[in-house]
Amino acid sequence: MDQEWLLRIEHNLVGRCGSIARREADWVFNLDGSGSISLPIPWRIVANGRIAFADEDDGQQFGLPAPVNGEDLVNQLLVGQAIAGITIDGETADLSLQFEGNVRLDAFNYSAGYEGWQINLPAESGGMWVIALGGGDVTVFAE
Repeated sequence: MDQEWLLRIEHNLVGRCGSIARREADWVFNLDGSGSISLPIPWRIVANGRIAFADEDDGQQFGLPAPVNGEDLVNQLLVGQAIAGITIDGETADLSLQFEGNVRLDAFNYSAGYEGWQINLPAESGGMWVIALGGGDVTVFAE
């Protein structure tokens, strides 16, 4: 990925907070203000050096008194946590968002053909659309 675009993405994401929402076919990280990161692929939250939640955990009971409500759990972990850094793997296009408070969101671009995660930043938030392509490439459309 072109370093100029990665720096522009970082500039537009670092310092921003947001929340996770479950949609019918995927998840979305809605950035405070405007913009979003769509997560139609496997993803997880790592907190304090341990997996705290993975998208497939939503609705599972795991011997608990009630099924896991992923949206509530993740938003409790992310409340008030600003993005501190972003990494996009140059071979696989895996996405990692590092948050304050020792929390990280990892998204796995797991297909050789299908698109993975997508970052959508409207004009007022940087004017970019970043797409993880199948096979590990990333494409960027910018205003």
